[in-house]
Amino acid sequence: MLTTARIFLITLFLVFLSLSSEAQQKAIVIKDLHSRIIDNHIKVNCDVSYRLEDSLKEALSNGIEMSFRLEIELMQQNPYWLDNTQARIEREFIVKYHALSKQFVMKDAGSDIERSFPDLYSAFYYQRRLHNAILAEENKLQSEQHLYLRARARLLSEQLPLPLRIKSYLSSDWRPSSGWTIWPM
Repeated sequence: MLTTARIFLITLFLVFLSLSSEAQQKAIVIKDLHSRIIDNHIKVNCDVSYRLEDSLKEALSNGIEMSFRLEIELMQQNPYWLDNTQARIEREFIVKYHALSKQFVMKDAGSDIERSFPDLYSAFYYQRRLHNAILAEENKLQSEQHLYLRARARLLSEQLPLPLRIKSYLSSDWRPSSGWTIWPM
């Protein structure tokens, strides 16, 4: 006869297995996120891995433009209600294939700077790292606050052309996301 404690442990183990296999299958993974204080500013570094499904790669190669967003938030724990967002960074970039030059073009949506790459792997390898981005000023935060970082990277499926947007509602392959990843401060 199984006791309640054993049932709980077995359930917990099965949930852990399903979550770990799901993490291995994710197309976008936040590999590292850490912060440092430099010149009275909290600066963050983030490393993201992009492994897109073949259907997304094919769409990109056929001229479909895709937007991706990296979001990093500095959160304050609130024991009584939802946690508070203290600071936030968003980086958006657009990937497209230029058929005439046979190059993938990566455009930073914030600065309109474009770079060309010979293949899709090189484009995402270039975009994988965010380095020393200013998140907040240290003196605006109280030292006794319990703070943590969270980040996610995702394809903005709502910006896809309508036929592909409908596909994104029906298939998770068309809306890859790392989900929120939490890191200690």
